[in-house]
Amino acid sequence: MRRIGSTPAQRGCGANNSCPDVLELEDGDFLVIGKLHLLTAPEAERMNEVGASIGEDETVVLVPRDCILAAARQLASEGVAGAG
Repeated sequence: MRRIGSTPAQRGCGANNSCPDVLELEDGDFLVIGKLHLLTAPEAERMNEVGASIGEDETVVLVPRDCILAAARQLASEGVAGAG
């Protein structure tokens, strides 16, 4: 397992063990740590409009923009982002 992007401390997150993070597993899948996000009715409607849905075994987490952008920058520099 490895961290993708900057560390929580580098992003200014405190030491209270509640900091968002992105981790890559050995099989190439990702774990995303964020806050549980309960969708509002307008958000759920917008998700439907763009064709997104949440499966029974899935949940929505909120990850701050700086955390995702740091992970995306690292993956892009490794030549991983956009591959497929």
